[in-house]
Amino acid sequence: MTDQLKQRIEDIIHGSPVVLFMKGQIDMPVCGFSARVADVLRAHNIEVTDINILEDEELRQGVKEYADWPTFPQLWVRGELVGGCDIVMEMEEAGELGKALSIKN
Repeated sequence: MTDQLKQRIEDIIHGSPVVLFMKGQIDMPVCGFSARVADVLRAHNIEVTDINILEDEELRQGVKEYADWPTFPQLWVRGELVGGCDIVMEMEEAGELGKALSIKN
């Protein structure tokens, strides 16, 4: 990975409190896993920066390498990788996602 690409990824993940690298956009996901995570985040009524990784192959591959996480979606909160669909759904079911997002339930 180039230093420029690494810096670009870091700028994205540190540029917003909640970032979702996904297939499609939060209001129009193009895969079921991205749709499930988008639905959960919308239910929490928080601002999410969504990044459509299908629009930029270099970014798509770079995020996989940077995160050491091979699949999408990827949810990042305050610059830290939370995980993919399964982890987000498990956290939601356990009542932990809101806490991770700093949302008062």
